[in-house]
Amino acid sequence: MAALRDYLDDHFTVRDPEYRPSTEIDDAEKESLKERIGGVENYEIPTLRRMVAQHPENAEFRKALVSGIVSAEYAGIDAFGTRVGLWEDYDLPADLLMTMIRQEWDEVRHAQLGTQLLESYGGEFGEYPDTLGGANREQDAEGRPVRGPIATDPTVSLSVVNVQIEGGALELFAGVSKLGAKIDDDLMEFVYDYNWADEVVHVQIGDYFVNKIVEETPEEERKALMAQAQVELFTSAQRQISPAAEVMAFMQEEAERARTVLADE
Repeated sequence: MAALRDYLDDHFTVRDPEYRPSTEIDDAEKESLKERIGGVENYEIPTLRRMVAQHPENAEFRKALVSGIVSAEYAGIDAFGTRVGLWEDYDLPADLLMTMIRQEWDEVRHAQLGTQLLESYGGEFGEYPDTLGGANREQDAEGRPVRGPIATDPTVSLSVVNVQIEGGALELFAGVSKLGAKIDDDLMEFVYDYNWADEVVHVQIGDYFVNKIVEETPEEERKALMAQAQVELFTSAQRQISPAAEVMAFMQEEAERARTVLADE
């Protein structure tokens, strides 16, 4: 077993300040969110985007929005850095781990830019809770980290994170950049336009390496298709949109791809 993987099997990722998921905050912080942004139920990105658009003069709304986004960037640093170590023992394309290291650096840069944007509003990272709790928070009976397939399985991870989640980040960053332009916040516009460009590359990374990994392994292709379909169903439900037509079109397209692969078995 590689030394870094061996280390990760016994250690959790850490951050300063420590992760404080919004789902786990106490009553005092819930009251604070009520005073600052109208309630804990408003501390989610789509709602905060609407609030900033409607009240561009409210710096607190901007701080909350950027805090929520940059929280996910710090969780991304966790995820991609951990992935590099956990995949050392896999038989993967030689350039995949180097590409993951490049993506890790992108997440670091995104976190830095977001933190500096937050500070330009008079905010401080950590004053708002985390929208994502970071990687590896679960533990087994012996206190060791428990990691699911999104962290440990390259096919599942690339399908879910690079293709689906990073695809969602494309929409998010484009929207927040346009919001910055709409409210004459040049720094917000430029930061998220810059980050958007990275996300384009991240999605291309996922597409490229998923295809490379599964090109001679139909079982891995099926795994990738299933992972993407499950995330599509989940995100449709999260948006509270009836997923029937959207998912039907998605599944028809993916089923055609699967039939093409399985015909060669």
